[in-house]
Amino acid sequence: MNDQIKDKIRGAIFGQAIGDAIGLGTEFMTQAMVKHYYPEGLTEYTQILQDKHRKRWKPGEWTDDTNQMLCILDSILATKRVDVKDIALTLVDWAHHDGRGSGRTITSVLGSPIFMQRPHEAAKNYWEQSNRYAAANGAVMRTSVLGVWEYDKPEKIRINATKVCKITHYDPRCVGSCVMTCLAISRLLQGETDMEQLSYSLLLEGDIFDQRIRPFLAEHLHPNIAVLNLSDTSNLGYTLKALGAGLWALQYAPSFDSGISTIIHEGGDADTNAAVAGAILGAKFGYEALPTRWKDHLHRKDWLMEQTEQLIALLEAA
Repeated sequence: MNDQIKDKIRGAIFGQAIGDAIGLGTEFMTQAMVKHYYPEGLTEYTQILQDKHRKRWKPGEWTDDTNQMLCILDSILATKRVDVKDIALTLVDWAHHDGRGSGRTITSVLGSPIFMQRPHEAAKNYWEQSNRYAAANGAVMRTSVLGVWEYDKPEKIRINATKVCKITHYDPRCVGSCVMTCLAISRLLQGETDMEQLSYSLLLEGDIFDQRIRPFLAEHLHPNIAVLNLSDTSNLGYTLKALGAGLWALQYAPSFDSGISTIIHEGGDADTNAAVAGAILGAKFGYEALPTRWKDHLHRKDWLMEQTEQLIALLEAA
């Protein structure tokens, strides 16, 4: 593994955590609220409004989005493979000891009496009880590490992303979102530079999972991010919105800083949107290109680097 790939792996992991941590500052806000609370723009963790929701996290601390990604990473480091039941156990352990920010789907599925034995069945039952309507972003937000693990084996990535998504999110739009995000990261790690071709191939991938994915992205992906309407309160947590934010960043963001700043100032489910976009942009531009102010003041940054280096070593040994 060359140094450029290692830099991109670090970029993907840290990019997710940074997007999540800075995105918390505008999570669940309308654009008017963002402008009110951050009239000069949100650029530092220390600026984050300390209201009832946000004060649960320290400035620079990532939220449940990245914590759940780290549950997957912890399991991979321990088992050296993608083990659905071990990941399920790790998620339950995190939920019991922390669980801050968990969404309705995660909470409901993890609380199922059959979850530990049959997590996919528990997730499917919840989805069917919602009349197959529930397609929340709680799986795509944690999926980035599965684009790093076995990054040069696309078929393995499809399988891994699918089965880990279905631990809690069974809807095919959720599965497609996870697979597309992971494949984007894997292609970027391998040096893909043609973003138009990459985006086209991802749209084809989405067709495999659900015919609603391509029309949504075709309608909402535009150089002007406002078309995504990320702060629309009727579907803040929709998986295709988070995916759309990630693919917007892939195609149109000239830098990590610019892309994440644009996304978080749109409001909505900003930490999740920026976590997905941050992982993709981190894989595109690499760790060294991440803004120093966000890297240096990220909570538990040294520990996160240790985990990332363990992942790199495991990949090199495979």
